[in-house]
Amino acid sequence: SSNNSVGAIASPLKLPLPGYRDYSSGSVYPVGALGYYWSNTVSSTDARYFVFNSSTTDMSYNPRAYGFSVRCIKD
Repeated sequence: SSNNSVGAIASPLKLPLPGYRDYSSGSVYPVGALGYYWSNTVSSTDARYFVFNSSTTDMSYNPRAYGFSVRCIKD
């Protein structure tokens, strides 16, 4: 469907907008506004992640110390 939070929750995966836990402060940030999910691609202390909000999506790398969500998928 759409390449944003509407499409994410409408997809078979039902991806919500859980935000993330900051690795330095432990605070949880924008729950309900951004969805952060780890991929299985790791590079040293970083890992690839997928983020989306109400208007866009992106993929990049961040330190694995961040508390992003994980969604298990059965092959």
